[in-house]
Amino acid sequence: MKKILLFTMIFVGAYSFSSAQVSGGIKGGVNFANVDSDGNTDGTTGYHAGVFLNIGFAGISLQPEVLYSLKGYKDVDLTYVEIPILLKKNFAKVVNIHLGPQFGFLTKAEADFGGGSQDIKDQLKGSDLSVVLGAGVDLPMGLSGGLRYVLGLSDIDDSPVGGGSVKNRTFQVYVGYKLFGK
Repeated sequence: MKKILLFTMIFVGAYSFSSAQVSGGIKGGVNFANVDSDGNTDGTTGYHAGVFLNIGFAGISLQPEVLYSLKGYKDVDLTYVEIPILLKKNFAKVVNIHLGPQFGFLTKAEADFGGGSQDIKDQLKGSDLSVVLGAGVDLPMGLSGGLRYVLGLSDIDDSPVGGGSVKNRTFQVYVGYKLFGK
């Protein structure tokens, strides 16, 4: 009985995936970043760039991405490799909203408080969990664009002093181009 159930699940999953519309491409844009912390911080402008894969099923799709992203706040530059896994709902074949988790991995952290640039990566946690909420448009000829808000859920401060909770906050504007698929 277990073998029949397993075979049925594999068959249904394979059939569903084979009927899915798969596309992928490149994307990039501007980050307007800041942190939510106890201290007064001014935001910074950075960028993000990467690739996406879109697996669509009748108006709903799953879109994992891999992005290189520059965040932080005034005098502090934080660089992450981020992996958002988004659920997209399409409306009228052009407009979409998307929501999902994002996993970030800190690759570089530098601060410049007037005495030159110094590495502060050891004072921050190596990972960051966020939630992404956004809206976009999928235009003809493979072009896309949109707006996102990335709300950091993890406290990224790992300093021995313990200066309070520090969470990433990023507003993104992006454009993309499909390299394959519909």
